[in-house]
Amino acid sequence: MISLQSIKKGIIPAIAIVVMASCGQAEKTEYHIKGSIAGVETGMLKMIRYNDEDRTSETLDSVQLKDGTFAFSGKLAHPEMLSFLVTPGNWRFMAFIENGDLTLEADTTGAAHYDYSEYGGAKGANIETIQVIGSSSHDQYLSYQNDAKNVAFKSALKEIHARYEKPGITAKEQDEVRSEVDSIRKLQQAWEIDWIGKFVDDHPESVVGPYLFYNHYIFNTSLPLQQMEAIVASFEGEATQSAHYKLLDKDVKKRSALMPGNSAPDFTALRPDSTEFALSSLRGKHVLLDFWASWCVPCRKAIPHWKEVYAKYQDKGLEIVAVTNDNNWDAWFKALEVEKMPWIQVADDFPIKNMPSRIGTMYMVPALPSYTLLDADGKIVLHNASKEEITGAIEERLK
Repeated sequence: MISLQSIKKGIIPAIAIVVMASCGQAEKTEYHIKGSIAGVETGMLKMIRYNDEDRTSETLDSVQLKDGTFAFSGKLAHPEMLSFLVTPGNWRFMAFIENGDLTLEADTTGAAHYDYSEYGGAKGANIETIQVIGSSSHDQYLSYQNDAKNVAFKSALKEIHARYEKPGITAKEQDEVRSEVDSIRKLQQAWEIDWIGKFVDDHPESVVGPYLFYNHYIFNTSLPLQQMEAIVASFEGEATQSAHYKLLDKDVKKRSALMPGNSAPDFTALRPDSTEFALSSLRGKHVLLDFWASWCVPCRKAIPHWKEVYAKYQDKGLEIVAVTNDNNWDAWFKALEVEKMPWIQVADDFPIKNMPSRIGTMYMVPALPSYTLLDADGKIVLHNASKEEITGAIEERLK
Protein backbone atom coordinates (compact mmCIF):
# COMPACT_ATOMS: atom_id res chain seq x y z
CA MET A 1 0.00 0.00 0.00
CA ILE A 2 1.33 3.42 -1.04
CA SER A 3 0.99 6.11 1.63
CA LEU A 4 -0.09 9.69 0.95
CA GLN A 5 3.21 10.84 2.44
CA SER A 6 5.24 8.79 -0.04
CA ILE A 7 3.17 10.12 -2.92
CA LYS A 8 3.83 13.69 -1.79
CA LYS A 9 7.54 12.94 -1.53
CA GLY A 10 7.50 11.68 -5.12
CA ILE A 11 5.42 14.57 -6.44
CA ILE A 12 7.55 17.33 -4.99
CA PRO A 13 10.82 16.26 -6.67
CA ALA A 14 8.92 15.71 -9.92
CA ILE A 15 7.44 19.22 -9.75
CA ALA A 16 10.89 20.60 -9.02
CA ILE A 17 12.28 18.87 -12.10
CA VAL A 18 9.49 20.30 -14.29
CA VAL A 19 10.02 23.80 -12.88
CA MET A 20 13.77 23.57 -13.44
CA ALA A 21 13.22 22.36 -17.00
CA SER A 22 10.74 25.17 -17.62
CA CYS A 23 13.22 27.71 -16.31
CA GLY A 24 15.90 26.31 -18.61
CA GLN A 25 13.58 26.60 -21.60
CA ALA A 26 12.60 30.15 -20.63
CA GLU A 27 16.24 31.20 -20.60
CA LYS A 28 16.59 30.05 -24.23
CA THR A 29 13.82 32.33 -25.44
CA GLU A 30 16.21 35.29 -25.13
CA TYR A 31 19.86 35.95 -25.85
CA HIS A 32 22.18 37.61 -23.36
CA ILE A 33 25.52 38.55 -24.87
CA LYS A 34 28.51 39.76 -22.92
CA GLY A 35 31.55 40.63 -24.96
CA SER A 36 34.74 42.55 -25.48
CA ILE A 37 36.78 43.90 -28.39
CA ALA A 38 40.53 43.99 -27.83
CA GLY A 39 42.02 47.02 -29.55
CA VAL A 40 38.90 49.22 -29.46
CA GLU A 41 38.12 50.96 -26.17
CA THR A 42 35.22 53.23 -27.10
CA GLY A 43 32.68 53.77 -29.85
CA MET A 44 29.17 52.80 -30.90
CA LEU A 45 28.65 49.08 -31.51
CA LYS A 46 25.68 48.10 -33.69
CA MET A 47 24.25 44.62 -34.13
CA ILE A 48 22.93 44.41 -37.69
CA ARG A 49 20.78 41.99 -39.68
CA TYR A 50 21.39 42.01 -43.45
CA ASN A 51 18.66 41.08 -45.91
CA ASP A 52 20.27 39.30 -48.85
CA GLU A 53 17.11 39.47 -50.94
CA ASP A 54 16.66 43.23 -51.14
CA ARG A 55 20.18 44.20 -49.97
CA THR A 56 18.97 46.21 -47.02
CA SER A 57 20.07 46.18 -43.40
CA GLU A 58 18.32 46.57 -40.07
CA THR A 59 20.00 47.63 -36.82
CA LEU A 60 18.65 45.33 -34.12
CA ASP A 61 20.40 47.06 -31.23
CA SER A 62 23.26 49.42 -30.42
CA VAL A 63 25.37 50.09 -27.35
CA GLN A 64 28.30 52.24 -26.34
CA LEU A 65 31.53 50.36 -25.70
CA LYS A 66 32.91 50.79 -22.19
CA ASP A 67 36.59 49.98 -21.94
CA GLY A 68 36.09 47.70 -24.91
CA THR A 69 33.22 45.75 -23.33
CA PHE A 70 29.55 45.51 -24.28
CA ALA A 71 26.32 43.65 -23.57
CA PHE A 72 23.22 42.89 -25.64
CA SER A 73 19.91 41.25 -24.72
CA GLY A 74 16.96 40.38 -26.90
CA LYS A 75 15.06 37.63 -28.72
CA LEU A 76 15.56 35.78 -31.99
CA ALA A 77 13.07 33.46 -33.68
CA HIS A 78 15.99 31.21 -34.64
CA PRO A 79 19.81 31.42 -34.81
CA GLU A 80 21.10 34.01 -37.27
CA MET A 81 24.38 35.21 -38.68
CA LEU A 82 24.51 38.84 -37.57
CA SER A 83 27.01 41.58 -38.32
CA PHE A 84 28.62 43.83 -35.71
CA LEU A 85 29.94 47.29 -36.59
CA VAL A 86 31.95 49.66 -34.41
CA THR A 87 32.09 53.34 -35.32
CA PRO A 88 34.22 55.34 -35.64
CA GLY A 89 36.70 53.12 -37.43
CA ASN A 90 34.22 50.82 -39.18
CA TRP A 91 35.47 47.72 -37.38
CA ARG A 92 33.35 44.78 -38.53
CA PHE A 93 32.87 41.14 -37.58
CA MET A 94 30.14 38.52 -37.88
CA ALA A 95 28.85 35.77 -35.62
CA PHE A 96 26.01 33.27 -35.36
CA ILE A 97 23.81 34.49 -32.52
CA GLU A 98 21.17 32.34 -30.86
CA ASN A 99 19.04 32.53 -27.73
CA GLY A 100 20.94 31.71 -24.55
CA ASP A 101 23.88 33.08 -22.57
CA LEU A 102 26.68 33.95 -24.97
CA THR A 103 30.19 35.30 -24.60
CA LEU A 104 31.68 37.07 -27.61
CA GLU A 105 35.34 38.09 -27.73
CA ALA A 106 36.89 39.87 -30.71
CA ASP A 107 40.47 41.01 -31.25
CA THR A 108 41.52 43.62 -33.82
CA THR A 109 45.00 42.12 -34.11
CA GLY A 110 45.49 40.92 -37.68
CA ALA A 111 42.29 42.56 -38.93
CA ALA A 112 41.96 42.86 -42.71
CA HIS A 113 41.89 46.56 -43.54
CA TYR A 114 40.13 47.92 -46.63
CA ASP A 115 39.88 51.36 -48.23
CA TYR A 116 37.33 52.07 -50.97
CA SER A 117 37.24 55.81 -50.35
CA GLU A 118 38.86 56.41 -53.74
CA TYR A 119 35.72 54.96 -55.33
CA GLY A 120 33.25 56.67 -53.02
CA GLY A 121 33.08 53.72 -50.61
CA ALA A 122 34.02 53.23 -46.98
CA LYS A 123 37.26 52.65 -45.15
CA GLY A 124 37.51 50.17 -42.30
CA ALA A 125 38.62 46.71 -41.20
CA ASN A 126 37.19 43.20 -40.93
CA ILE A 127 38.04 41.61 -37.60
CA GLU A 128 39.07 38.00 -38.18
CA THR A 129 39.87 36.84 -34.64
CA ILE A 130 36.54 36.06 -32.96
CA GLN A 131 35.52 33.65 -30.23
CA VAL A 132 31.87 32.89 -29.48
CA ILE A 133 31.03 30.78 -26.44
CA GLY A 134 27.50 29.42 -26.02
CA SER A 135 26.44 29.40 -29.67
CA SER A 136 26.31 25.87 -31.07
CA SER A 137 25.46 27.38 -34.47
CA HIS A 138 28.69 29.36 -34.50
CA ASP A 139 30.60 26.23 -33.50
CA GLN A 140 29.12 24.44 -36.53
CA TYR A 141 30.04 27.38 -38.75
CA LEU A 142 33.63 27.25 -37.48
CA SER A 143 33.85 23.58 -38.36
CA TYR A 144 33.49 24.72 -41.97
CA GLN A 145 35.74 27.76 -41.72
CA ASN A 146 38.51 25.86 -39.94
CA ASP A 147 38.42 22.73 -42.06
CA ALA A 148 42.00 21.99 -43.14
CA LYS A 149 41.13 21.96 -46.85
CA ASN A 150 39.24 25.24 -46.63
CA VAL A 151 42.17 26.86 -44.84
CA ALA A 152 44.55 25.54 -47.53
CA PHE A 153 42.39 26.93 -50.36
CA LYS A 154 42.19 30.36 -48.71
CA SER A 155 45.93 30.42 -48.08
CA ALA A 156 46.67 29.53 -51.72
CA LEU A 157 44.32 32.21 -53.05
CA LYS A 158 45.79 34.80 -50.69
CA GLU A 159 49.29 34.03 -51.93
CA ILE A 160 48.19 34.25 -55.56
CA HIS A 161 46.40 37.54 -54.93
CA ALA A 162 49.63 38.96 -53.47
CA ARG A 163 51.46 37.98 -56.67
CA TYR A 164 48.76 39.64 -58.79
CA GLU A 165 49.13 42.89 -56.84
CA LYS A 166 52.92 42.87 -57.06
CA PRO A 167 54.29 46.02 -58.75
CA GLY A 168 55.64 45.48 -62.25
CA ILE A 169 53.61 42.39 -63.06
CA THR A 170 53.12 41.98 -66.82
CA ALA A 171 49.82 41.46 -68.62
CA LYS A 172 50.89 37.91 -69.51
CA GLU A 173 51.70 37.16 -65.88
CA GLN A 174 48.32 38.55 -64.82
CA ASP A 175 46.57 36.20 -67.28
CA GLU A 176 48.55 33.28 -65.85
CA VAL A 177 47.56 34.25 -62.31
CA ARG A 178 43.88 34.55 -63.27
CA SER A 179 44.03 31.10 -64.85
CA GLU A 180 45.58 29.72 -61.68
CA VAL A 181 42.89 31.35 -59.55
CA ASP A 182 40.16 29.82 -61.74
CA SER A 183 41.68 26.36 -61.33
CA ILE A 184 41.90 26.65 -57.55
CA ARG A 185 38.39 28.04 -57.23
CA LYS A 186 36.95 25.13 -59.22
CA LEU A 187 38.60 22.72 -56.81
CA GLN A 188 37.44 24.81 -53.85
CA GLN A 189 33.84 24.90 -55.08
CA ALA A 190 33.79 21.13 -55.65
CA TRP A 191 35.07 20.54 -52.11
CA GLU A 192 32.65 23.12 -50.72
CA ILE A 193 29.47 21.60 -52.17
CA ASP A 194 30.60 18.15 -51.01
CA TRP A 195 31.25 19.44 -47.47
CA ILE A 196 27.90 21.24 -47.33
CA GLY A 197 26.02 18.18 -48.57
CA LYS A 198 27.55 16.01 -45.82
CA PHE A 199 26.90 18.69 -43.20
CA VAL A 200 23.22 18.94 -44.16
CA ASP A 201 22.89 15.14 -44.00
CA ASP A 202 24.25 15.21 -40.45
CA HIS A 203 22.51 18.42 -39.31
CA PRO A 204 19.30 18.87 -41.38
CA GLU A 205 17.74 21.22 -38.83
CA SER A 206 20.71 23.57 -38.45
CA VAL A 207 20.33 27.08 -39.93
CA VAL A 208 24.05 26.95 -40.72
CA GLY A 209 23.28 24.63 -43.63
CA PRO A 210 21.05 27.07 -45.56
CA TYR A 211 23.46 29.92 -44.79
CA LEU A 212 26.49 28.07 -46.20
CA PHE A 213 24.60 26.65 -49.16
CA TYR A 214 23.15 30.05 -50.11
CA ASN A 215 26.58 31.67 -50.04
CA HIS A 216 27.93 28.85 -52.20
CA TYR A 217 25.01 29.00 -54.62
CA ILE A 218 25.13 32.75 -55.36
CA PHE A 219 28.60 32.22 -56.84
CA ASN A 220 27.62 28.95 -58.54
CA THR A 221 24.18 29.59 -60.03
CA SER A 222 24.86 27.02 -62.76
CA LEU A 223 24.66 24.28 -60.13
CA PRO A 224 22.44 21.52 -61.60
CA LEU A 225 18.83 22.05 -60.56
CA GLN A 226 18.42 18.43 -59.40
CA GLN A 227 21.41 18.77 -57.08
CA MET A 228 20.06 22.04 -55.71
CA GLU A 229 16.58 20.56 -55.21
CA ALA A 230 18.02 17.57 -53.34
CA ILE A 231 19.93 19.73 -50.86
CA VAL A 232 17.05 22.16 -50.28
CA ALA A 233 14.65 19.24 -49.75
CA SER A 234 16.99 17.87 -47.06
CA PHE A 235 16.49 20.81 -44.71
CA GLU A 236 14.14 20.26 -41.78
CA GLY A 237 12.66 22.03 -38.78
CA GLU A 238 14.36 25.26 -37.74
CA ALA A 239 16.48 25.35 -40.90
CA THR A 240 13.34 25.82 -43.02
CA GLN A 241 12.45 28.96 -41.06
CA SER A 242 15.68 30.76 -41.91
CA ALA A 243 15.82 33.60 -44.42
CA HIS A 244 18.45 31.82 -46.52
CA TYR A 245 16.34 28.67 -46.81
CA LYS A 246 13.43 30.77 -48.07
CA LEU A 247 15.66 32.41 -50.69
CA LEU A 248 16.94 29.02 -51.84
CA ASP A 249 13.44 27.56 -52.00
CA LYS A 250 12.29 30.58 -54.00
CA ASP A 251 15.12 30.12 -56.49
CA VAL A 252 14.36 26.41 -56.88
CA LYS A 253 10.80 27.30 -57.87
CA LYS A 254 12.01 30.03 -60.27
CA ARG A 255 14.57 27.74 -61.89
CA SER A 256 11.97 24.99 -62.25
CA ALA A 257 9.68 27.45 -64.03
CA LEU A 258 12.49 28.28 -66.48
CA MET A 259 13.14 24.69 -67.47
CA PRO A 260 12.78 23.76 -71.17
CA GLY A 261 9.16 23.18 -72.15
CA ASN A 262 7.72 25.80 -69.80
CA SER A 263 6.22 29.07 -71.02
CA ALA A 264 8.74 31.92 -70.91
CA PRO A 265 7.87 34.81 -68.58
CA ASP A 266 6.35 37.63 -70.58
CA PHE A 267 7.66 41.17 -70.16
CA THR A 268 7.40 44.65 -71.54
CA ALA A 269 10.32 47.01 -71.97
CA LEU A 270 11.22 50.28 -73.66
CA ARG A 271 12.88 50.52 -77.06
CA PRO A 272 15.51 53.22 -77.77
CA ASP A 273 12.73 55.56 -78.97
CA SER A 274 10.88 54.98 -75.64
CA THR A 275 8.02 53.05 -77.26
CA GLU A 276 6.92 49.90 -75.46
CA PHE A 277 7.77 46.39 -76.65
CA ALA A 278 6.03 43.21 -75.42
CA LEU A 279 7.71 39.81 -75.72
CA SER A 280 4.31 38.18 -76.32
CA SER A 281 4.01 40.17 -79.57
CA LEU A 282 6.48 37.75 -81.18
CA ARG A 283 4.33 34.62 -80.94
CA GLY A 284 4.83 32.55 -84.09
CA LYS A 285 8.59 33.24 -84.20
CA HIS A 286 11.56 31.58 -82.58
CA VAL A 287 13.08 34.21 -80.27
CA LEU A 288 16.62 34.54 -78.99
CA LEU A 289 16.83 36.65 -75.84
CA ASP A 290 20.31 38.15 -75.70
CA PHE A 291 21.09 39.70 -72.31
CA TRP A 292 24.03 42.05 -72.83
CA ALA A 293 25.45 45.51 -71.99
CA SER A 294 27.59 48.12 -73.68
CA TRP A 295 30.39 47.55 -71.17
CA CYS A 296 30.37 43.74 -71.61
CA VAL A 297 33.34 42.83 -73.84
CA PRO A 298 32.31 39.18 -74.50
CA CYS A 299 28.80 40.39 -75.37
CA ARG A 300 30.07 42.73 -78.04
CA LYS A 301 32.58 40.22 -79.40
CA ALA A 302 29.64 37.86 -80.04
CA ILE A 303 27.65 40.39 -82.11
CA PRO A 304 29.25 39.55 -85.49
CA HIS A 305 28.32 35.90 -84.94
CA TRP A 306 24.68 36.75 -84.21
CA LYS A 307 24.58 38.99 -87.28
CA GLU A 308 25.49 35.95 -89.39
CA VAL A 309 22.89 33.78 -87.68
CA TYR A 310 20.22 36.47 -87.99
CA ALA A 311 20.91 37.04 -91.70
CA LYS A 312 20.59 33.31 -92.34
CA TYR A 313 17.49 32.54 -90.27
CA GLN A 314 15.45 35.75 -89.99
CA ASP A 315 13.35 34.83 -93.03
CA LYS A 316 12.81 31.36 -91.56
CA GLY A 317 11.19 32.70 -88.41
CA LEU A 318 13.99 33.85 -86.11
CA GLU A 319 13.87 37.09 -84.13
CA ILE A 320 16.45 38.38 -81.68
CA VAL A 321 15.62 40.60 -78.74
CA ALA A 322 18.67 42.23 -77.17
CA VAL A 323 17.99 43.23 -73.57
CA THR A 324 20.61 45.66 -72.33
CA ASN A 325 21.66 45.79 -68.70
CA ASP A 326 22.84 49.38 -69.12
CA ASN A 327 21.34 51.86 -66.70
CA ASN A 328 23.15 54.60 -68.60
CA TRP A 329 21.17 55.08 -71.81
CA ASP A 330 23.86 57.33 -73.34
CA ALA A 331 26.34 54.43 -73.19
CA TRP A 332 23.66 52.15 -74.66
CA PHE A 333 22.96 54.58 -77.53
CA LYS A 334 26.67 54.88 -78.35
CA ALA A 335 27.05 51.09 -78.45
CA LEU A 336 24.00 50.77 -80.71
CA GLU A 337 25.45 53.35 -83.07
CA VAL A 338 28.74 51.44 -83.30
CA GLU A 339 27.36 47.90 -83.49
CA LYS A 340 24.37 48.58 -85.78
CA MET A 341 22.44 45.46 -84.74
CA PRO A 342 19.41 44.93 -87.04
CA TRP A 343 17.22 43.21 -84.42
CA ILE A 344 14.97 44.41 -81.60
CA GLN A 345 16.65 46.45 -78.87
CA VAL A 346 15.13 47.06 -75.43
CA ALA A 347 16.41 48.29 -72.09
CA ASP A 348 16.05 46.45 -68.82
CA ASP A 349 15.21 48.61 -65.82
CA PHE A 350 16.19 48.80 -62.18
CA PRO A 351 13.11 49.36 -59.98
CA ILE A 352 15.14 49.31 -56.75
CA LYS A 353 18.46 51.13 -56.41
CA ASN A 354 21.50 48.83 -56.13
CA MET A 355 19.35 45.81 -56.98
CA PRO A 356 19.63 43.54 -60.05
CA SER A 357 17.57 44.45 -63.12
CA ARG A 358 13.90 43.47 -63.41
CA ILE A 359 13.95 41.28 -66.55
CA GLY A 360 17.38 39.84 -65.75
CA THR A 361 16.04 38.76 -62.35
CA MET A 362 12.91 37.31 -63.99
CA TYR A 363 15.13 35.15 -66.21
CA MET A 364 17.71 34.47 -63.48
CA VAL A 365 20.58 35.84 -65.56
CA PRO A 366 23.78 34.84 -63.73
CA ALA A 367 26.24 36.86 -65.83
CA LEU A 368 26.57 38.57 -69.20
CA PRO A 369 26.22 37.55 -71.91
CA SER A 370 23.30 35.21 -71.28
CA TYR A 371 21.18 33.55 -73.94
CA THR A 372 17.71 32.01 -73.80
CA LEU A 373 15.94 30.52 -76.83
CA LEU A 374 12.14 30.37 -77.14
CA ASP A 375 10.07 28.44 -79.66
CA ALA A 376 7.21 29.80 -81.75
CA ASP A 377 4.74 29.10 -78.93
CA GLY A 378 6.74 31.14 -76.45
CA LYS A 379 8.07 28.07 -74.63
CA ILE A 380 11.64 27.77 -73.43
CA VAL A 381 13.96 25.67 -75.61
CA LEU A 382 17.24 26.51 -73.87
CA HIS A 383 17.88 28.73 -70.83
CA ASN A 384 21.21 30.36 -69.95
CA ALA A 385 22.86 28.27 -72.67
CA SER A 386 26.14 28.87 -74.48
CA LYS A 387 26.45 30.60 -77.83
CA GLU A 388 27.29 27.27 -79.44
CA GLU A 389 24.30 25.47 -77.89
CA ILE A 390 21.90 28.22 -78.96
CA THR A 391 23.28 28.29 -82.50
CA GLY A 392 23.00 24.52 -82.82
CA ALA A 393 19.37 24.58 -81.66
CA ILE A 394 18.48 27.34 -84.13
CA GLU A 395 20.10 25.44 -86.99
CA GLU A 396 18.27 22.25 -86.06
CA ARG A 397 14.85 23.88 -85.70
CA LEU A 398 14.92 26.29 -88.64
CA LYS A 399 16.88 24.30 -91.22
